[in-house]
Amino acid sequence: MMNEILANIAVVAATMGTIAFLVPQITKLIRTGDSSGVSTTWASLGLVTNVGWAAYLMSQGFWIAILAPIFTVVAYALTMWALVRTGRDPRQSYLLGAAWGVLLTATALVAGWTALGVVLGLSYGVMLTPSVWTAFRTADPSGISPGTWWIGMTEAFLWGYYGWFWADIGILTFSVVGVVGSGLMLARYHSTRSEVEAAQLKRSPSGMSTSRR
Repeated sequence: MMNEILANIAVVAATMGTIAFLVPQITKLIRTGDSSGVSTTWASLGLVTNVGWAAYLMSQGFWIAILAPIFTVVAYALTMWALVRTGRDPRQSYLLGAAWGVLLTATALVAGWTALGVVLGLSYGVMLTPSVWTAFRTADPSGISPGTWWIGMTEAFLWGYYGWFWADIGILTFSVVGVVGSGLMLARYHSTRSEVEAAQLKRSPSGMSTSRR
């Protein structure tokens, strides 16, 4: 009984984390107009993946968890809008997102909901790959919001507890991939933090005046 209560507390907290996950990133994109190191493909795949999660959770009767992917679909749509607002071209990302949606739909129709749950768990890795790839390929990933990835790591741990309690392989897989992916993004951001700060200082008026002395 106590474990079930803790699992329900964990999923409520995880849902709150999932809803808040993209808020720091969206805010930073709008405030700074800087999207360096942020992947448009990540946002597109994230939107489609969370539509899949909403369908999967409904099929399994996990109604307490259903709000998370619904709000996250909206958040990824806002993230894509904020990225386009910075001048990014989203057309290729739209095509990749559509192809991913077709694959998820085919999985559910052909192999069933359990198979879709496993694919969705692994899909977080598919979704995060463009984000990690873009961050590591960008010399100055100043557009990344570390707050988003700290929230992402925390919510992944909480979802993992919920998935462990219900022995749901899809949610457990999502948790492991989420922790690893968020950890990589944080490692990349903090490993380049000195370079990011130096670049920001160089762009500031005080930094320019210092460099001319």
